[in-house]
Amino acid sequence: MNIKTQLKNFYLLQCGQFVSQLGSKITSYGLILWTYDNSGSVLSIALLTICTLIPSILLSFLAGSISDKWDKKNIMIISDSIAAFFSLIVLILLITNSLKIEYIYIINFILGVVDAFQNPASEVAISLIISKENYIRVSGIRSLSNSCITIFYPILSTTIYAFAGLKLIIFIDLATFIFAVLTLIFLVKIPKRIYNTGDNTNILHQCKIGIKYIVNDKGILSLILFMAFVNLIASIYNCNLQPMILSRNGNNKFQLGIVTATIGIAGVIGSILVTIKKESKKKIPVILNIMMFSFSICNTLLGIGRNYYIWTIAVFLGNVLVPFLTANVEFIMRNKVPLEMQGVVFSARNTLQYISIPIGYLLGGVLADKVFEPNVYKISFLTNIVGSGKGAGIALIYIVIGIIGFLGCCIFKLNNDMRNLDN
Repeated sequence: MNIKTQLKNFYLLQCGQFVSQLGSKITSYGLILWTYDNSGSVLSIALLTICTLIPSILLSFLAGSISDKWDKKNIMIISDSIAAFFSLIVLILLITNSLKIEYIYIINFILGVVDAFQNPASEVAISLIISKENYIRVSGIRSLSNSCITIFYPILSTTIYAFAGLKLIIFIDLATFIFAVLTLIFLVKIPKRIYNTGDNTNILHQCKIGIKYIVNDKGILSLILFMAFVNLIASIYNCNLQPMILSRNGNNKFQLGIVTATIGIAGVIGSILVTIKKESKKKIPVILNIMMFSFSICNTLLGIGRNYYIWTIAVFLGNVLVPFLTANVEFIMRNKVPLEMQGVVFSARNTLQYISIPIGYLLGGVLADKVFEPNVYKISFLTNIVGSGKGAGIALIYIVIGIIGFLGCCIFKLNNDMRNLDN
């Protein structure tokens, strides 16, 4: 395919995925609001994400091997269809007044299984559609798409939830599924060539190949471990953001929507800059410096801030450069890893760098509910920094993880294997 055809095909795929992901995000956010309204617990919210992530991580190797062997489009269509089916189940439970938090945990677990197969299939599909010289450009476009979703889903979800409830949110989710699947079936052309590590290679052996490749490449392994560290800090951050804001602003969901949407606005601006700025020759320093800035500035302002104006500034500064991080990491991975091995290697990478996310969510929930919130008032000078009242303990968590994140980046700066990825 020539470049124009490649990009047209990619835009069609990305359009369908954008609509589908927007619907899924609106629903996920609506379920978080519903759960917090019915439990008032940070740990309950954290468990929603943990139930989704654990099967996705544990099945990542298997799913990556299958995505190398099977048709990518079929995997994506089947995955979307299963996700839509369980959205329909949630809707039926709502209509019959039978929905319980425990049921959402189970459904999220099943959706995590689906994600395990869909994600590597869509990643490899993009590598099949797009040539290497367009990787950075495509990464910028994907970051822009994800940032637009981040802008709109909290505002849409909180508005719809406040005025029409969770039922309408799920109806919208089902409509976006129909659009995405029809686009994928009739408009998107993914090359039929199946890349794998050998037609006679069993799935278990392919998993070992993915692990062996990463272990033998010390630079890639170091980069994955760094991203696992970033994900650990980011998951503690993410699971506490909504509870902290709602606790400190009198449960004002509109202000929460503004702050959350600002994350997306920052991502849009950053994504545009990625697509127009000249590509940096040295990518590892860019990756490390971005996270040092984000950890130190964003988390500190979130911790000491007492109103949504400060929180809005904090999340903007913390996220505006993140598209440069993801673009440079993706560029390194797509160029260093042979195309025929990307399915198994990316799945091994996902397991290693995402296993820290459920740990972070669980840790963030326990720290908030059991440690920081009950005890922050016992040390008087801390209340001078983070204030008092409900949510002050969570604010202190942000300051602590900001310091830990900054120091961790400093340690990774000393890693020669990681720096050598630029050579």
